[in-house]
Amino acid sequence: MEQKKKNIDKVRALKWWQIALISVAVSALAGLTGLRSSKKEKKLYNVKLKQAPWAPPAFLFAPAWATINFFLLNAIKRILSSDLPEKRKLLLLQAGIWAIFFSFNYVYFRKKSPVLAAIWTLSDSVLAIASLVISMKNDKKTALNFFPLVLWTTYAGTIADYQALKNPDPVFNTKALLG
Repeated sequence: MEQKKKNIDKVRALKWWQIALISVAVSALAGLTGLRSSKKEKKLYNVKLKQAPWAPPAFLFAPAWATINFFLLNAIKRILSSDLPEKRKLLLLQAGIWAIFFSFNYVYFRKKSPVLAAIWTLSDSVLAIASLVISMKNDKKTALNFFPLVLWTTYAGTIADYQALKNPDPVFNTKALLG
């Protein structure tokens, strides 16, 4: 029990700039899951893929996710340091959010599955909304840390759905549902 208290004290002691560095490192680490595809393959895949007209340029994804991860890590810090009644539930939701984050590049760039990418994005959005709603009851500051992910995944979900409908999927061996 004493060790657990020491670990929580270490989490509480994290400074904002340490969380920022961790978020950049975590974002870079997640990028490694899609590395098996060469840059040339990724570029070809992105050119062949029918993309939503409102999709952002690819270079925005890394800074967007580093920013989102900064807020998520802040949320984890606040949850671990708190006595929230829903603490366990929030930590389980976080586990799901991070599992999706770390596996997304694999399903999108390695498996090249727009359907799985849409499912992952929708799931991420649902987990983020659930985290926001649950934490809002007892700790608005923690809840606000989920807002960037809710915004991003809601927006990204429209793009992922567009891709899933407009492109064939090699994992499910399906043709595009909409021409």
